[in-house]
This record gives sequence, C-alpha cells and structure tokens, in this order.
Amino acid sequence: MLRARLATAAIAIPLLLLLIFAAPPWVFAAVVGVLALLGVLEFVSMAFPGNFRERAVGTVLGAGVIAGALWGPSACGVQVLQSTRWCGGPEVAWLGGLAVVLMLGLSWTVVGRADFERGFNDLGLTLVGVLYVGFLLPHFVWLRQTEQGPAWVTFILATSMLGDTGGYFVGHAIGRHKLAPRISPGKTIEGSVGILLGTVAASLAAKVILSYFVTWFVTWREALWLGVILAGLSQLGDLAESVMKRTFGVKESGWMFPGHGGVLDRIDSLLFPVGFVYYYIVFVR
Repeated sequence: MLRARLATAAIAIPLLLLLIFAAPPWVFAAVVGVLALLGVLEFVSMAFPGNFRERAVGTVLGAGVIAGALWGPSACGVQVLQSTRWCGGPEVAWLGGLAVVLMLGLSWTVVGRADFERGFNDLGLTLVGVLYVGFLLPHFVWLRQTEQGPAWVTFILATSMLGDTGGYFVGHAIGRHKLAPRISPGKTIEGSVGILLGTVAASLAAKVILSYFVTWFVTWREALWLGVILAGLSQLGDLAESVMKRTFGVKESGWMFPGHGGVLDRIDSLLFPVGFVYYYIVFVR
C-alpha cells in the first residue's frame, strides 16, 4: 500500500505543479471539470449501484452543476475565458446552471418516477453528491485566478498531502485510540494529531518555499493559524466522505489512483479547505 502511494505521488506531484503554474486557464479548468465529473460518477455509482437510470440522471445533473460552476464565476468574475460577452454578471451562469439542475431533477421525479416518494428522496441524495463534488471542486479554478492564485492552490495541495502523510505514519506507529469508530474504524486520535502537526509544518514550510519562488505574501502568524484550520477542515472532509462510503456499504469510492482509491478518496480532504481559502481571500484577506 505504501509503495503504491509513493509511486502515485511521484508521478502526480510534478504533473500537478506543471498544471498549476504553466497550464492555460482553460486547460486547468478542463482538468478540474473532468475530475469533478468522475467524482460525480463515483458518487452516483455508490448511491445507486443497481439503478442505471438514476446514475444517468445524477451524471447529467452533475454535468450541469459543473458546467455552471466553471463557466459562471470562473468565466465572468475572474476571466478563465477571455471573452465575457456571454456573461450577465459573475454569478449568472452558476446560478442559472443550478436552477436548471433543480428544475430538471424535480421534473424527472414527476415524469420518470411512478414511486415519486422514493424518487424525491433519491433526488435529494443525488443533489447532495452533485453539489459536494460539482460545486466545491471548481473552487480550485476560481482560486487559481485570484491574485497569487497558483501559490494558494499549491499551498492547499501541499498542506493536505503532508498532513495525510503525517497522519498515516503517526497513526500506524502509535495509533491506539479510535477517533470515530462508527464512521472510519481505522482512524485514530493519534493519527489526527499527526495530521495537525504535518499540516502546520507544511503550512510554515510553504510560507518559506513559495515566497522564495513566487510572489506570495503570508505572515508567519497567518501560516500558523491557516495550518491549524486546514488540518481540521481536511479531516472533516475526509470523515464526510467516509460517512458516504459507510452509508453506501463500500470500502473505496473507485480505483483510479493506485493506493489511494478513487477520485473522491483522493480529493475528500481538499474540498472543505479550498472552499474556506477561496472565501477567506475574497471576503476577508
């Protein structure tokens, strides 16, 4: 397992850095969009393993949310696309996509489900998964287009990866006390502390390293408290995905990343932090 994790990381990290710092905006947005759609596919496959129609409906709704998220605030607000002549404002496409998805979902429940009581419950479940991946993951595209955006994206990825590494080694070495046994029996309090220490260490290291290579203004105090907050958010995101897998009775969301599982298994600790950092930069910083 560890060898597969290291092999995957050795391939992924250089490609990620190249994508973050050198790729055109549309390429970065396309990669995020594909990953988001794969995440939606994994979710609906877990939620409706024997129901092709509901998986298809969920995938279509997910594509609508992702398209709105990438075209809306990305294209209009921070100019992922060069032309803004189709934009009525930074939120129009995103809100429009969300409205269409909601109307289509309810229409399907009325027209396509004779068991509309069960269909309504299925729609709610679908929308949770669609918004969980299709709305939160595109925040990476929005974040990259802010001032010092590539550095912030790298910061989130670095703190998550090193935090997970710290939790993995500390948990395996001295983990004894269960953190949330009903949700994720393998996670321990000691491992959680390892994630905290690894994330804070990565945050402080990123303050030095990123400031050396790119223009990135973060104080030591800011790096410290951001590390603490992101450590908590990443673990909450991880546990949230574990709740989904436990509810659906699966061990991993997919198989795409050897040693890491599926797309959702790999991005679960990123979704809450990227949302927090984006709105922190937009509204507070």
